[in-house]
Amino acid sequence: MQTGSAQRRAILIYLSLLADVVLFFHKPLFNSQYSFPWDFRGVQLPMVTFLAEQLRAGRFPLWNPFSYCGYPVFANIEACFFHPLVFASAFISAHTSLDALPMLLEWTVVLQIWAGGIAAYYLFQEFGAGRASAWAGALIFETGGYFASRAEHIGAIMAVAWMPLAWLAVFKLRAGFRSRWLAILGAALGMSVLGGFPQPTLAVFVSTAALSFILVLLGLSRARLIAWTAVGCVLGICLSAIQFIPTAQLEQHSVAKYRAGWLGTGGGLYWQSLVSLVLPNHYHLFDPSHFNGPGDLTFLYLYSSLAGLALALAALLLCRTRYVAVLGIMLLFGLLWMLGDKTALWRTLYPLLPERVRIGIHPEYCYCIFTLSLAGLAAVGLQFVRVAEGLRYAVGIVIAVDLFLVGSGRPMNLSSLKTDPGVTAQAFDGSTELLREVRKYANQEYPPWRIDTVDASHMWGVAAPITGVPSASGVSPLALENIIQLRLFLHDGYRWGWYYPLEKIESQVLDLMNVKYVISSEKAAGRLRSVSKYRDVEKLPGGQQLFENTAVLPRFFLVHNVRTAGSLADVDLRQTAITELPVTLPASGVPDARDRVTVLHYDPDSLELSVQSAGSSLLVMSENYYPGWKARLDGRAAEIYRTDIAFRGVVVPAGSHQLRMEFHPIVFPLSMANSLAAAVVLLLLVGQPILAAGHLSGGRLRFL
Repeated sequence: MQTGSAQRRAILIYLSLLADVVLFFHKPLFNSQYSFPWDFRGVQLPMVTFLAEQLRAGRFPLWNPFSYCGYPVFANIEACFFHPLVFASAFISAHTSLDALPMLLEWTVVLQIWAGGIAAYYLFQEFGAGRASAWAGALIFETGGYFASRAEHIGAIMAVAWMPLAWLAVFKLRAGFRSRWLAILGAALGMSVLGGFPQPTLAVFVSTAALSFILVLLGLSRARLIAWTAVGCVLGICLSAIQFIPTAQLEQHSVAKYRAGWLGTGGGLYWQSLVSLVLPNHYHLFDPSHFNGPGDLTFLYLYSSLAGLALALAALLLCRTRYVAVLGIMLLFGLLWMLGDKTALWRTLYPLLPERVRIGIHPEYCYCIFTLSLAGLAAVGLQFVRVAEGLRYAVGIVIAVDLFLVGSGRPMNLSSLKTDPGVTAQAFDGSTELLREVRKYANQEYPPWRIDTVDASHMWGVAAPITGVPSASGVSPLALENIIQLRLFLHDGYRWGWYYPLEKIESQVLDLMNVKYVISSEKAAGRLRSVSKYRDVEKLPGGQQLFENTAVLPRFFLVHNVRTAGSLADVDLRQTAITELPVTLPASGVPDARDRVTVLHYDPDSLELSVQSAGSSLLVMSENYYPGWKARLDGRAAEIYRTDIAFRGVVVPAGSHQLRMEFHPIVFPLSMANSLAAAVVLLLLVGQPILAAGHLSGGRLRFL
């Protein structure tokens, strides 16, 4: 049991580690004019904004109706809906101010890094570092290399922040089974999955397994450690089942399953990234306008302080212990993995892996293993130096200052909203007038008309949940396969692509998608003016033009002819639908003037229509088909047919009818039950030592 002085010392360590991260990210945390850059606002923020808005309305979001003609947002792991801190940020924002959401999410990231720093502090002590040395190593892990450069992908940070705790749990299990540490291992790995970024999560799982193998191979543990680590991995997946299972289902219905074609040889960091260990700005990373390095600048920053690098090298060269050997092997393992196809070993092994494995490996996100191993070696190296403990703390302060001066407020972790205003609920690229005008036209219909773009910002598709303007487009590596097949009628590309803007402006597929308005650059406006179905509507701010698609089809309409084969390009989609399964209809041939569909109710997860049909017909909905949608026609269950490649269709008999459709994916409650069961198991494992430590005596529980 810790003494009072030990407890005070521990609290000071925790607070100093928190201060280190807060100071490093102080601008986005305390100034609303700054934010995390790039994909933070272009990937995570729109989805979490949708979560907050739906929570404000008193419901949990399952379906996003704004992007890609509808999308199962709960199954997209990048949304992080089931991460406790992300959910808490959305909940607080929903009941205070949605404008506070970006800053709340940034605080979530900082708290995750802080938790990772505390775990690293204790991990490094297990490897032989004293308190001051472990503290210095934790500072390197918090604000060096990986976390300093990955702010745009908050999921990548929140996944990796749990890696030190997972390693610590394996290290604690090396001496024998302890149920509490098995539970901690499962919890850490499960939270890594909920972090929302599969590629670094894979690095956490694989590196944890590799650590157990290395400990066994070096004689630091028995072989059973590998088995317990495997059990911990299973528990982690079960705990995160609420996200893991829906995402696995979505992957099978998305273009992600074809991702191996896009990845090619697999990718990886360039060898030049190692230069940043000594010269962090060698390729002008800190001034993107002069950047001259290979690839993405965020993958060229490995800087962990000069003192940290020197201490890590000292540990490797001078400390002859098996614990240093463990960290050295992990460092080499991380180095080889993160370089990926820049090494002959990777180019030999990668093609031999199953395709399902290859699509989940992005070696460039695995430099977290390298960063954590280097930080651990630096901690051990500092402990090896024979100086007073106070001087070791001074070295830690020097390291923290070095990392702050070099890495804080750089393009990899900071964006100014003055120069890059992005999209908010009030303005698009800083223009309130632009967003107001587009909304005005889209909202003339209920539900709103969809839009698309020609040579205009892709953010109209990405940020549709923020703007509230529905788009037939989107940007997600987990885009539904069927909608991308439709988008390929509008733009040439590959089946694994996830963003295809409007290029083939004559295609009737655009009409089918209920796209009433097209936003174009002035440069591309001439092409649209040359096609008769487009009408100039208004000149928008920023040199853009708004066009009306006069041939647009309603969101919900009736057809009387159905085929089960053929190309959409060969049929008149106003009169004929193509279904996946056979549908028998009387062949009336043409629409009837008495056909009418009226929208009574439209919410993200449900809709209600009044249908008047002169004869038996197929109700075509330009709403994405996906498992979990249920239809009831006049109160009785009705079959939903996949129609026109991507959409839903329901057979409607002649007469007046009412159709209700709701999204109730069975995978959601099943995966939730799995997570709850795993949580109970983990709690029992944590509680077992407490029960074992006490016994009933005289009707009271007495602890020994």
